[in-house]
Amino acid sequence: MKQLRGLILRLLAALTLAVLASAPAHARMPVQTCIAPLERGQAGPLHFDCNGDQKRFGSGDFGVQLLFAPAISSPQDPLVLRTTSVWQDAERVVFRYADGTTAALAFNQETARHFITIGAIFEFPVPARKAPLVGAYFEVRGSANWRGVVLGAELMHRSESEELQRWLVALYASFAGLSLALLAYNVALWTVLRHRFQLTYSLMVAALMTYTFTSSSLAMHAIPMLANNDRLRLNYLLLSLTAVFGLRFVREFLGPRVIGPVLRRAISVMSAAAMAATIAFALLAPMLGWALDRLYFIANGGMLLLAVPIVWAAWRAKVHYFWLFLLAWSAPIAVSVARAAHGLGLVEYSFWLDNGNLIALSVESLLSTLLIVARLRELANERDRAQASEQRALRLANSDPLTGLLNRRAFIHLAIGRTAAHRLMLVDIDHFKSINDRLGHDAGDEVLCAVAEVLQACRPPGSLAVRLGGEEFALLVPLQHQRECPPERILGAIRAHRMPLDWKVTVSLGFAEGRVTSEEDWKRLYRLADAALYRAKADGRDRACRATDFAAVGAA
Repeated sequence: MKQLRGLILRLLAALTLAVLASAPAHARMPVQTCIAPLERGQAGPLHFDCNGDQKRFGSGDFGVQLLFAPAISSPQDPLVLRTTSVWQDAERVVFRYADGTTAALAFNQETARHFITIGAIFEFPVPARKAPLVGAYFEVRGSANWRGVVLGAELMHRSESEELQRWLVALYASFAGLSLALLAYNVALWTVLRHRFQLTYSLMVAALMTYTFTSSSLAMHAIPMLANNDRLRLNYLLLSLTAVFGLRFVREFLGPRVIGPVLRRAISVMSAAAMAATIAFALLAPMLGWALDRLYFIANGGMLLLAVPIVWAAWRAKVHYFWLFLLAWSAPIAVSVARAAHGLGLVEYSFWLDNGNLIALSVESLLSTLLIVARLRELANERDRAQASEQRALRLANSDPLTGLLNRRAFIHLAIGRTAAHRLMLVDIDHFKSINDRLGHDAGDEVLCAVAEVLQACRPPGSLAVRLGGEEFALLVPLQHQRECPPERILGAIRAHRMPLDWKVTVSLGFAEGRVTSEEDWKRLYRLADAALYRAKADGRDRACRATDFAAVGAA
């Protein structure tokens, strides 16, 4: 546990340092975005709005004018224009230069993969010209405009873009490698231990990895027929699946002691609502797109709100790993809240809204693995305590409370069914009633315990020692071990054992030999040994006698 915890914390520290150290710091060229609706058949906008909210125009076709300071796109280090991928059917980009010349490119959602890069960023190369670039015009067709028509527009040199791309590739690759390792680890644990929360966590990580594959745009390069809008549908679906599996993992991980019936029902209801809203969006968008988009974020926001009562319940239940649990989930919850707020129009778009979740979820994945290890250790301790308690109860049920030997019921249960030949020795304390009468019952109990100690010390492997009741004991010994515990040894050990008030204690012993494959065999063997014990007492006690019916015993 300590080694794994140390490794995960080192990985977490390394990831944090890598992100902080490698995050590109380029000098971004300020870009102003102006927008105007386009009427059907119209070649250009009538009026641009550079200050208002893009989303207020609703969905449709738009002309977007990008204004920035003149910049040279040289062959040595050309310019690129970057924007965030959003829902749209087609787009045409026109670059304008100071000398009046233009350059254009166009794509639709099927051909968008030629311009989309890691992180789902559209990157448009600006043709190199001697004249400075003074502006760019976007003609956008079929924009859903749920977040905006053109978002996150940035003008930079290709060298800066390549630096940013390397950083994003490293970020996504690190996250993918980490997620794959954690997935393999937890699946391996689940195949052995079969805890439901391990499987649910593995499903969450798998959904998250798939979401990363689609949201990063890698899916479009791997699957050429995947359209960009369909990729966005998958993003919605996979992100909801990740949240649902994450919430279910928390429910199963904390267990019914923390998550009560009301909270469990709320989790089920909100998860079902979120999935229903997501499936409706995936099937129907862009029809009723704005309403379905808002419904999606409201439903997923409802799941996020459940974090408050869950944390409260965990704190009240005094969960041992509460602070680790809180630390693990605080980062992704914070990012999810910010994304939900952006989806509802409460927060402006930011690059870190799309990519910061990778870092947050990396932190969560690492710390959740520590949580799982801690939980497994707790479950193992609970299992060990339960097994120990069960064993104690079993010992109490099967043993004589005074001597610790087997009781009669357990002895018969364990004896019957043995196919090998055994020797049954019945031991009875001589004149035990006089010991109780003269020395008291406490002394009598000490004598009983002393005889039990002798039998336990003499008992060879595979044999059974029992207090049949009162002052009568028995020892069942496999014949192959009979020489290790002969009757004379038992008689001598009891004579030599120190008794209360140095009272001289002897026993009488009768024994017989045979098999105990059935209850009838047991009864027959016991009758023979009991007859031999009776003869030993009749012959003067303090001696051992063997059953005389050897033929009958051997046949048994």
